[in-house]
Amino acid sequence: MPKKVASSRSPRPAKARAPAARSKAPAAAPATAAKASNDAVTRWLASCRHALRAELDTLRQLVAAAEPRLVEGIKWNAPSYAFDGDDRITFNLSAKDRVRLIFHCGVKKRATKGRVPVDDRGLLEWAADDRGIATFRSAAEVAAAKQSLLQLVRDWLAATTG
Repeated sequence: MPKKVASSRSPRPAKARAPAARSKAPAAAPATAAKASNDAVTRWLASCRHALRAELDTLRQLVAAAEPRLVEGIKWNAPSYAFDGDDRITFNLSAKDRVRLIFHCGVKKRATKGRVPVDDRGLLEWAADDRGIATFRSAAEVAAAKQSLLQLVRDWLAATTG
């Protein structure tokens, strides 16, 4: 049996840990979709240079306020919201003079019996029976549509979930 050779290294002493300081500050609120909900969204927002960035931020806050269970991520190089694991609302920022919100039924095309019946406010332009587009060109348009948009988000999710 080979002899054990003593190591020239001496064992390191364990570091003493200081007790954790108690903060008197309130605990941070859980992340909502209005805030950057994950690293991908945070990185995307840091690089966003859209001409209507302020309107984009306001619209993100409105969508999040309409349904707190929405989960924000990045899809098609823009913020997107999933509900119960399915994408439902996605921004389209391809044009610099407007911000579009695409209301859709997720990746898989679903059979519908006519148009999803949720837009009695006139916010949506229909691209298909299961996909509507709300377009905003200014802060004034976003402000004017605030209450209608909040209800549209809720109605869309109710009509396309399940």
